[in-house]
Amino acid sequence: MTRDGVTLHAKHALMPNSLGYCGPDENGKILEHLHGASTSESLLSTLKDFEAAYPFIRMIAKSTGKNPFDYEVTEAYWIGNRLLERVEPAQFYDFAHRGPASHLTREAAKTIFREVGTSAKPHHTFYVLGMYGRSNGSPSGEKKLLELMDSCRISWGKVVGVRERTLLVERSPLALVDDRLSLAKPVEKEVAYDEGISPFEGIRAGDWVSLHWNFACEKLKQYQLRNLREYTAVDIDATNRFVRSREWKRQS
Repeated sequence: MTRDGVTLHAKHALMPNSLGYCGPDENGKILEHLHGASTSESLLSTLKDFEAAYPFIRMIAKSTGKNPFDYEVTEAYWIGNRLLERVEPAQFYDFAHRGPASHLTREAAKTIFREVGTSAKPHHTFYVLGMYGRSNGSPSGEKKLLELMDSCRISWGKVVGVRERTLLVERSPLALVDDRLSLAKPVEKEVAYDEGISPFEGIRAGDWVSLHWNFACEKLKQYQLRNLREYTAVDIDATNRFVRSREWKRQS
């Protein structure tokens, strides 16, 4: 375990926890540790209670022989890195229909893995986009679902303006055209940030940041920006492939 791994995980878990979407009601504790750039057994215990995120990073760690809070492991889940390529497909398949964060039956998981193959990665965005792959909603509900997925996925933005408590960023939103997911052209968006969380005390125009629920989580290194773009493209393609196969079977 490394402190950086715990901190990266906590940064991306903070906002959904603050909104009441995931984990115990401990956002104050998480924020206190982030402001102090510290970790503790109490923080680890809290992060382990996140019913979606922690089972994923634990599975990545088990499949790759690492500790769940190693930096590479938490980075793989939230941002993406080559550790995802080392996760055994059989282990991910087993997790997908039997893991504590699963919403899939065995048959549903089998269908997804048959259609998507090794493009299925234990990446946060793949998990989020699965809401569309599994949905059977009406067109009237698509806009709401799209907004939900766009906020929940980890996206990236280029800082173009720094304000007291917000950043103005250029960001490509998730789009749905002819039942296919894609990324639209960049648009400006105002997002929250906390200058008390390192390294945001020195944030400036031109920096790139990861975003989760309209909150800037981390200042991205160039390799992280490349990885986040790459694995998001993989996740979108895999989801579109599954949806196309499902629709084709319905019509046949």
